[in-house]
Amino acid sequence: MNADAGAGATVNVREVAVSAVFAVVTGIVLWPPGAVYWTAVAAAVGEAATLALVVVAALALGAAFGALTGVRVREFAAGGAVAYAVGMAAVAVAVSPDSPAHLVLYGALAVCLVVGVAAARVRAVPARPSDH
Repeated sequence: MNADAGAGATVNVREVAVSAVFAVVTGIVLWPPGAVYWTAVAAAVGEAATLALVVVAALALGAAFGALTGVRVREFAAGGAVAYAVGMAAVAVAVSPDSPAHLVLYGALAVCLVVGVAAARVRAVPARPSDH
C-alpha cells in the first residue's frame, strides 16, 4: 500500500479509505457503543488500568496496521478523521448518549491509532550508513 512519491505527493485516496475502515472497525472492537465490555475489566482491575489497557491496545493495533500496510501517517490520519466524523454521527443517532464523553473517548482512540502508525513508520525507516 506504500506508494511514497515524496513529501509533496498527493493524498492516496485508497490509503485514506482503507484507514477509515480500519479505524471504524477498531473503534467498535475496542469500545463498542452501548455495550462496553470494559466495565467488567474495570470492576476487576480499576478504571485507570483498564484505560491504560485500551490505550496500549490501540497503539499496538495502529502500529501493526502501519507495519503491515506501510500506510503513510498523513493518509491514516485523514482516514481516522473520516472514521471519527462518521462514527460520532452514527453514535449520536443510534445511541443518543447523555453526555459528550464518547467524543473524547473515540478521539483519544483515534489519536492512539495515529501514534501507533507513526511509530511503525519510524521503525521502518532504514538507518543511514553514517549511523553504523
